Amino acid sequence: MGRPLGAGVNGTATVQLVAPGTLYGDRLNQVDLRVMKTVTAGKTRIKGSLDLYNLFNVSPVLALNNQYGPAWQRPLVVLPGRFVKVGVQVDF
Repeated sequence: MGRPLGAGVNGTATVQLVAPGTLYGDRLNQVDLRVMKTVTAGKTRIKGSLDLYNLFNVSPVLALNNQYGPAWQRPLVVLPGRFVKVGVQVDF
């Protein structure tokens, strides 16, 4: 062009190296499990639950660094590991 770049303060331009919508990460397959049990004693009803998230402890990448450089396509966020939640509900 023979002249400095216009709007940039330091004369830089953003260029897309990969067309949008053409490069994707791994597919997310997560299995969660819930087990519940209800126990009745007179007029009181107790509901217990056990939730197990990410049952098979998979770790797909949820976000990638898409800026060109040494860290290009480096994972930023990975699916959290397996964890358990215990719950109790009492109706009286």
